[in-house]
Parts: sequence; structure tokens; C-alpha cells
Amino acid sequence: MTSQNILYIEASKADYKEQLEEKKPRSWLKSVSAFANTHGGHLIFGVKNEPRTVVGLADPQAVISKATELIKARIDPAPRYMVQVVEIEGKACVDLEVQNGPAYPYYYAADGVRVAYVRHGDQSVEATARELNELILKGMNQTFDALPSPYRVGDVSFTLLAATFKNLRHEEFDLAKELPSAGLVTLDGQVTNGGLLLCDQGVLRQSRVFCTRWKGNCKGNIDEDALDDKEFQGTSLITLLQNAEDFIRNNSKNPWSIRGMRREERSDYPYKAVREVLVNALIHRDYQILGSEIHVDIFDDRLEIFSPGGMMNGQRIQDMDLHHIPSMRRNQVISDVFSRLDLMERRGSGIDRILNSYAEVAQKPAFYSDSDIFLVTLPNRSVAEPAQIAMKVATSLGNVASSTPEVATSGTKVASVSFREETERPLDEDMEMLDFQNRLKATNFSSKTIQNTLELFKRYRYQYPFHSINVAELYHVKTSRANAIIRDLKTRGFVEEIKYGAYQFIKLP
Repeated sequence: MTSQNILYIEASKADYKEQLEEKKPRSWLKSVSAFANTHGGHLIFGVKNEPRTVVGLADPQAVISKATELIKARIDPAPRYMVQVVEIEGKACVDLEVQNGPAYPYYYAADGVRVAYVRHGDQSVEATARELNELILKGMNQTFDALPSPYRVGDVSFTLLAATFKNLRHEEFDLAKELPSAGLVTLDGQVTNGGLLLCDQGVLRQSRVFCTRWKGNCKGNIDEDALDDKEFQGTSLITLLQNAEDFIRNNSKNPWSIRGMRREERSDYPYKAVREVLVNALIHRDYQILGSEIHVDIFDDRLEIFSPGGMMNGQRIQDMDLHHIPSMRRNQVISDVFSRLDLMERRGSGIDRILNSYAEVAQKPAFYSDSDIFLVTLPNRSVAEPAQIAMKVATSLGNVASSTPEVATSGTKVASVSFREETERPLDEDMEMLDFQNRLKATNFSSKTIQNTLELFKRYRYQYPFHSINVAELYHVKTSRANAIIRDLKTRGFVEEIKYGAYQFIKLP
């Protein structure tokens, strides 16, 4: 990373401090704890945050010495970090780069308190009880589903699991041997949380799925605005998966069908995508969030599947390259069982499979997450615009859209734009896009810059913020060049800076 790029690190991974605060070091040490507990990050000393201004440090070596001393004295256990002097805009600053893990949780331990912090967006906040428990398990190299429960092996049954192994794998499931081997029961006969999730009784109350078929494209009152409504609970995850699949199929105008050994995919929602999203919701959700459940909401134009718990590494999926999402499993025990049953892949290729199942339509699946939720939106293919038509319309707009369906998502970061908003703006009637295109054509931008800027606008519109890293990846340029492009767009009145490092398109009155 160059010294110039340090000024434009993603907000969730950087804090900027004008100077090292020695009298109240908790003001920055909490970020050291948060970065170590989440996904790492940088503390840059010598840079004012608001507005972002490089002020420099008179004695950077003294800052390094004091920062090292305070981290050693007040962060427990000692985190992994590197600290160095960097020159930014000709001024000496200090870059303290903190790495995450592996000895979670990392506490701020001083002033009579012992507090673990985590990163939420651009803020370092005190970990909740649930987040702290998750960090403790992470530090023990344990997962929630591997922990023993109060139940003994004789208190529950695994008839469905054994039958599923025989049906799908054509092999016997010897309970006495396989249950401990799979981590569903401890060697001394205690059923683990994973065992409770896969037993016939489905003991964990938070293991449930609420399904609703809504009228039209909006949620409303269950009694008045729901065409169908089911709550599934008190059973194995295997049954919950089947229940949810059946609900989606039964509430689709064009359901998938089975002919012989093949599923016909001329359906509202591709079976492979539905299965992948549901399995991930059941397997990767955070079962420590009590009073929560998976929600399946079907509308006329889309299917939304919501599960409790965000990304394991604390990042937001809408800020990531969808084709390079790291495979991380929150619940290792049940993940391994589903993998053995061939209900999920071990290779982390699920998102690619979901995207590929929508190659023939213009609207694509959307992914959104924060610290507590994960939401996937699947467009209804029966009402979505065919990709070929979308490409023809794009050509009539001056080739402003991608030339192939894959380009719209490949190597890019997908914003958390709901499918409903996209389908309510058909491309051939999209006056907003045409107006924006006309504004661009009135400039002396090159045709390539116009095309890339239109693609950027298509993704974020006037509603959603973007960062220089999004521009760099879309325009295929370095961050320094992306910042120059943004400055040019700001000068010409196309974008505004809503906070440092975050930009939004300006709508003309």
C-alpha cells in the first residue's frame, strides 16, 4: 500500500488521529482491540479525520515508542501489529497496522475495566454479550454447534438423519459410531448443539423458519396482506430445509418440476439457487441470536431469504468481490454433516452457482449483510427482463451497460440495492438513466469514462453511497486515479462527499 492510498482505506478498516492521545489512550486503543477482534485495520497518526487533512507529527519515533508501550500495557492479550513511519504529502506520519486474531478476544484492560471492542462499519464499539461469546469460541477454536448441551443421547433421536444418509448416500448410519464421529454427541454421551439442530425433535427454539407469500411487492399485515403463511419449527434442519423448499415451490406460479431424474428449470426461481441460499441460511446463521429465525418472503417479483448473523469476518458482503468470498463456516459440525449428505459444497462456490443460474435474465441476485443479518434477494425469472433484451437496450443507450450478463457482477462489489427498486425501473423506460446519460454527454468526458460512470450510476443511483475503491475496481484503475475521477465528478456537480471517503450522486432539482 502506498502512502497516498493510506488516506483512502475503507472506513471499516481505518481510523485517523491527528495525534497520539496519551492522557486518554482508550480513545484509540479501543480501535486496536476492535481491529484485532474483527478483520484487522490501520490507525494513522498525523492525519486529521474531519475534514481529512494531513498535519504530520513532530516526533514520529516518540509516537511509535509510546503507542507500543500503551498497547503492551493495556491490550490483553498482546495483538499482532506492525508500526512504521510513513510520509504522506511530504509529512511524517505513523501507520499502526493491527492484524486480527488468533488469540480472541482482545480486551482493553485498564482504568478498572476489561472490555472487548469490535468494528461496526467505521465505529469501534463495545462487543455485545453474543459477540463476546462468539469471540471466546473463536479463541478456543470452537464453534457454537460443537458445544455440549444439557441433553443426553437418550433424550433425543436421529431417525431422519440415519434415513437421509441411507437415501442420499446409500450407506448405513451407525448411530453409536457416527454420532460421536460427526460431533453430534460427545464421547461421554452429551448431545452437542449441532446434535440438537439435527435431531428429530429440533430442540433449539431459535431453529425455525417463517415463510410468507405476500400480495404484490410489499410486506403488510399478515392477516390482510399474506396469501400464505407458515411457521416451521420443532424438527431437524433437514426437515426445515424441505419445508422451506416446498413452501417456495407451492407459492410459485411456475414451480420447478421433476421429470424422471431431472428438475426442469423453467421456473420462477432456479432450484439450485433456492437450495443454495436456504442451506447457507440454515448452516451459517448465528444460533446464538435468541428470539430470531430465518425468514422466507415471497413477493410477485422476488424472493427474499433473511438469516440472523452477518459475515464471519465482520465485513459486509456488498463491499466484497462476489467471486472471491472466503469460505468461512460459523457452525462447523452441521456444515460437515450437510457436506457429507451432498447438500452443500465444501469449495465455497455457492455464490457463483447462484449468479450463474441467472445468466439468462438481466436482473441478478442481490446480497446484503451487516453485523446482525444476511439477506439474499432472488429475482423472479418469470417477470425479469431477458438478458438479450437488456443488451439491446444498453446498445440503444450508447452501450452504457455491460455487453454480457456476467460483466455486471464479475469482479465488482454489488451494492445493497433491492431487486424491487431495480424492477420498478425497466431499462427501456428508465428516464433517470437517460437524463443522467445526457448530462454526461454534455461534458468533454471520453466515451470510456462516460460508459464507466453510467455503470457506476446504474449500481448506486441517487440512493446509495460508494467509495474510491468501488470506482477503482469498476474503472479498472488505481486508487489514485479513482480519486482524481471522483474529484472531477465533484467539480462538475455529479457527486458530493457525504462524509470523508463516501460519495453519492447528486440529483438535479
